[in-house]
Amino acid sequence: DTWEEIGRIVDPRARAWNFGWPCYEGIARQPGYEATSLALCQSLYALGAGAVEAPFFTYAHTAQVVPGDACGTGTSAVSGLAFYAGGPYPPPYDGTLFFADYSRNCIWAMPRGTNGIPDPARRFTFASGAPDPVDLQIGPGGDLFYVDFNGGAVRRITYFPRNRPPPAH
Repeated sequence: DTWEEIGRIVDPRARAWNFGWPCYEGIARQPGYEATSLALCQSLYALGAGAVEAPFFTYAHTAQVVPGDACGTGTSAVSGLAFYAGGPYPPPYDGTLFFADYSRNCIWAMPRGTNGIPDPARRFTFASGAPDPVDLQIGPGGDLFYVDFNGGAVRRITYFPRNRPPPAH
């Protein structure tokens, strides 16, 4: 209702990962489910804070994902993720996590940090005004593709060298 989140599974073979849904939303208990006193949620709450995996990245529906972006606020729906392993985009994009929000018509980029994983503090707006983006994929040539859900189209974002490089973060 109020938060979007991206989880990170370090090793899917290591254990079962519990992100707390629907009992948790973002980093806190989900008030609507908490109010119902569902046995599932109550037993999870009784286990304490370590019972669920904290989200890797969250943003509130009322907040901008990147300060000053043109993506709007109000409703939100993380609707696609893709990792960029390399290709025609400039080298700073290597290891970047792209994520889309269907409701906001935006795609953001989260470049990798010094530890090799995406760094939420370095995120920037990659494409604002992307129509209804869902299902991000890196194509065989290294370009980012997404499905325009309501437009019934597959869209491609191609890097042209005349474009300016990604922001330094």
